[in-house]
Amino acid sequence: MSGEVAMQFSSVGFRYQIPNPKWYNPFQKRQGPGISHIDLTVLKGKIVGLVGTNGAGKTTLLRIISGVLPLSEGEISKDGEILSKEALRSMVGFMPEQVRWSGQQTVRNTITEFALLRGCSIQSAVDILSVVGLKNRADTSLQSLSQGMRQRLSLGVALLGAPDVLVLDEPFNGLDPVAMDAFKRLLRSLAASGIGIVISSHHLTELGHLVDTLALLHQGQLLAQGTTETLQSKLGFEDITELILDRTMSDDLLTMLDVLESEEIENGHRYILQSSDPKLLQLLVEEKHQIFTWRVVPPTLIELLCSATGLDRTSIGMDVEHSNMIPLRNLGGEEE
Repeated sequence: MSGEVAMQFSSVGFRYQIPNPKWYNPFQKRQGPGISHIDLTVLKGKIVGLVGTNGAGKTTLLRIISGVLPLSEGEISKDGEILSKEALRSMVGFMPEQVRWSGQQTVRNTITEFALLRGCSIQSAVDILSVVGLKNRADTSLQSLSQGMRQRLSLGVALLGAPDVLVLDEPFNGLDPVAMDAFKRLLRSLAASGIGIVISSHHLTELGHLVDTLALLHQGQLLAQGTTETLQSKLGFEDITELILDRTMSDDLLTMLDVLESEEIENGHRYILQSSDPKLLQLLVEEKHQIFTWRVVPPTLIELLCSATGLDRTSIGMDVEHSNMIPLRNLGGEEE
């Protein structure tokens, strides 16, 4: 089953309508931010990670996959059949970024209510509690759940109806490292059962260790999709070097290097280098540096995103400009 296409996007686009009042038409609107010309493949049994800066269009794309937002251009298909918004809702399970589970109602009653709304049997809802690890918490009130348990309940609701594709928006938010590791193992087991999974997350390190393929989004456009190795090749990326020294390098040495990251650490200084001079080792020895670590490492998702977008590491972490300040182009604007 793994490798079969669960969903195919062809030139998919959506633009929000934003107010643009005129004296003669105070209700006039114009096209605002959104996404445009997205070609994306979701495979059964595979996990796709959406990566992009704030405002890249990730949430918009997830809502389109889930049938929450309509298409303004393009089509979504499976086995050559075009999928309507209603069809998407029936075959996709959506876990939004935040669900405020609260109150005295129990986990069992909550998921049973959602099962009835979804047209599922009560027994299937109880079975899903076992899948997401909440069987022993079925009679626990919502307000007593930890954040990890709340996320599991949200995932359980998304799994009602045996969806072909599971869509997760920031599923790791608020999870401690232990809960995050357990959640990732749960997602891998779901993928192994044949479900296609699409995840958007700002936890890039965790995402990089979990997904099978990456989709890089920027300004509403899909820049590239593929495995980490494929993207490295497409972007012409070479491995980077991690260097830990006893102290900072001299200015003369630094001018010879492409330093991606520099930080003081306990008893030394750490550098991440995009490239280094062939004579660097000799020069470090001549300046009587102690070298604690020198290792070649593959680029992180941050480096890949920087290379694909042309932004530096500082800009990647900053909030985007207000969309009204960004000139609209035919290829689309930006959206959170």
